[in-house]
Amino acid sequence: MDFKLTEDQEMVRNSVREFAENEIAPLAREYDEEEKFPKAQLEALAEMGLLGMIIPEEYGGTGFDSVSYSLALEEIARADASVAVIVGVTNSVCCYPIFCFGTEEQKQKFLVPLATGKELGAFCLSEPQAGSDAMNLKTRAELDGDEYIINGTKSWVTNGGESDTHIVMAVTGENNGKKEVSAFIVEKERGGLSVSSVEHKLGQRASRTTELSFADVRVSKENLLGEIGAGMKVAFNSLDNGRIGIGSLSVGIAQAAFGEAL
Repeated sequence: MDFKLTEDQEMVRNSVREFAENEIAPLAREYDEEEKFPKAQLEALAEMGLLGMIIPEEYGGTGFDSVSYSLALEEIARADASVAVIVGVTNSVCCYPIFCFGTEEQKQKFLVPLATGKELGAFCLSEPQAGSDAMNLKTRAELDGDEYIINGTKSWVTNGGESDTHIVMAVTGENNGKKEVSAFIVEKERGGLSVSSVEHKLGQRASRTTELSFADVRVSKENLLGEIGAGMKVAFNSLDNGRIGIGSLSVGIAQAAFGEAL
C-alpha cells in the first residue's frame, strides 16, 4: 500500500500550514487567555473553503477527501486547537448531517451558507442528565399544527451563542415504551433560543462552549431533518464522522506538543 500523499493532499497541507503558522499561531495564546472567539481567522478560513471541506462543490463546499480533511485539521490544531474544533464541528456534525439526511430545499437553505462559511454550525445532543447516556433526553418537540415547539436544555454545545444553525435532537413521542427521538434544524434567530451559561474551560478557551435553553422555540415541520423518530441515526452517523476530525485535531495537538518539547 502506498502511503504517500497525492499532489493535491500535499498542496492542502502546505497551504493550510502556511496560513495557520502566520495567521493563527501568533494569536493563539492571547485568544486562549482572553477566551476570545477567533472570528477573523474563521472568516479567512471560510475564504479558503475550509468550513465546507467534506461537502461537494455543488453545495458550496470544496469536496475534500478524508485525508485532505484530516491534514487540514491537523495543521490548524498545531496552531490553535480552539480554531480546529470550531472548524471541525461545523464540518462534521452540522454540515455533514444536512448533506446526508437533508432534503434538497434544506441543503440549499442551510447547507450552502454553512459550507461557504457565511454561517457557523452547532450540534445539540447532550443534556445535563444525558452525556454518555445519549438516549436519556428530556428535550421535547411537540407538534402544533405546521410547527414543532421545542423545550429543553442542551449542554456543552461547541460554538453555542456564535452558531447560526443548530442540529437539535429532541423527543417527539414514544414507540413500544422507548423514546422516539427526532432531529431538527434550528436557526439562531428563533424566539426562545438563548445561552443560559458559558463554560470556562481548562483548554480550548477560544472555542465557545455553552448551555443552550429552548423555551417554546417554534420551528416549521420543514425543519425536521430526516424521518420522524430517526434522530439518533442522524446523531450517531454525525458523531462517527466527527471522530475523524477529533482524531486529526488530537494528532495536531500532539505534533505541536512534540515540537515545543523538542
